[in-house]
Amino acid sequence: MSLLQRLSDMAIFARVAETGSFTQAAVALQMSKGAVSKAISRLEQHLSVRLLQRTTRQIRLTAEGQAFFAYCQQVVRQADQAEHHLDEMRDEPAGTIRISVAVTYGSKIIAPLLPELLQRYPKLRVELDLTDRLVDLVGEEVDVAIRFGRLVSSSLIARPLTKLPIVLVGAPAYLAQAGIPQHPRDLVQHSCLSTDNSPQERYWRFTDQGQPLEVLTQGPLHANSNRALKPAVLAGVGLMYVTRYQVANEIDAGRLVPILTEYMPEPLPVHLVYPHRVHMKAGVKVVLQYLQCRLSPQTHCQTTSQAVAERVVDLAS
Repeated sequence: MSLLQRLSDMAIFARVAETGSFTQAAVALQMSKGAVSKAISRLEQHLSVRLLQRTTRQIRLTAEGQAFFAYCQQVVRQADQAEHHLDEMRDEPAGTIRISVAVTYGSKIIAPLLPELLQRYPKLRVELDLTDRLVDLVGEEVDVAIRFGRLVSSSLIARPLTKLPIVLVGAPAYLAQAGIPQHPRDLVQHSCLSTDNSPQERYWRFTDQGQPLEVLTQGPLHANSNRALKPAVLAGVGLMYVTRYQVANEIDAGRLVPILTEYMPEPLPVHLVYPHRVHMKAGVKVVLQYLQCRLSPQTHCQTTSQAVAERVVDLAS
């Protein structure tokens, strides 16, 4: 007899032992009385013991049946507890939610938002995975990721989050010495510092009278993180092509100056991506809704946790 069949028969036996009646057990389990009787006989045959003493008026547990009944109760109870736990995970924000995001954006933008989220939902835990590589959400068991730029076609579900303006900046000292470029093509005469994750990173993209324009840049320093380039730019080593949020404080303080602003491309789109739309955990729903509320300018958000919880069902639609 298969394990699945044994577990089913154990649950039936437990209900018969609890009610003391084949008929009542059959009604409770929505089975025929014959099917209940057959399950008990099958279980006794498998165990090679008699579990019940049957008379015309009543049934009584044997000593073996009494001992086995305790184990069956435990199995049924644990199954109920497991189902209840899954119900809580589905209906109440709880458990661990893993979020993957690029290092700089995750550190500067996402991490400061998490304390409020965790205060709203004390049963929720967040694992923030900061990496600049493209993670496999399913293979690496990531619940939510934040992706930048144009999305490749995939089975993942994507929701627009925000758009990040791009700026070209230099320190006042560098611009005073090297001059201010008047057109993107002038950059071939300038020291351009870039991230070097791929050869394409050295092509800086602009628009000229509505037409896309790419300029191959050169410079004395390349790094795999814009955070590593910022000190050199501030020191007057060269120019930096970057999303504005990464240098907003320096621009506001006058330590960096935006240039060629009329040639900058469209802002960089940012998306929330996740693997599944159906049977989504409540924790994933509130994380998606919370990030959209805080970061997406077109999202109308209410501020209370109850209001957020009421709106998360929209994410499954």
